[in-house]
Amino acid sequence: MNQTSRKRKNPSLRSGRAWLGVIVVVIGWLAGTVSAAEGPGREVDAVLRQSVAILGDANLGEEAKVERLRAVVLPVFDFAEMARRSLGSHWRRRTPEHREEFTRLFTGLLERTYTNRISAYNGQRTKVVGEEIDDRFARVETEIADRDGRRFKVDYRMHRVGEPAKWRIYDVVIEDISLVNNYRAQFNRVINRRSFEDLLERLRGQAG
Repeated sequence: MNQTSRKRKNPSLRSGRAWLGVIVVVIGWLAGTVSAAEGPGREVDAVLRQSVAILGDANLGEEAKVERLRAVVLPVFDFAEMARRSLGSHWRRRTPEHREEFTRLFTGLLERTYTNRISAYNGQRTKVVGEEIDDRFARVETEIADRDGRRFKVDYRMHRVGEPAKWRIYDVVIEDISLVNNYRAQFNRVINRRSFEDLLERLRGQAG
């Protein structure tokens, strides 16, 4: 069996587009200029201000910065909703125990990616270019520019959850490519070709 065949039978859970999504989240929020707005814009603005202050603190080492950034940025994500959407129709067929484990493993996957990509920041800037609110759902449109002048369109899909209700991210769309949809396609291939248990085993393996 050649190498190409082996790769097809062992689809990676680390698609480039999917990882780009999380990288852009990190880069986009760590050094941007956003004006506070009504609704989800205020959530984004608060994260930006705190994150920039942490990155600019010369008294903090890299590990300390990572931990503080995790405490600021990660709570803005609704990982449970991201997990449910990423599993798609397979979610309904799973037991509560399987759903709980999948959510925990999927959350860990995204958190590790975030932590590992902190060092990717290199002076990128972002700005909010639009905001749409439809009842408890919203889309915050942003544009990221790097030092070479390249620009990326990034939308944050958010919804209001909790009591009191707060805006939380459940998907990130980079140049019209959805992070959640990307993971859903990967997970669906693994489940259909192998099994849900195989998917869990792969995620457990990545968790170390």
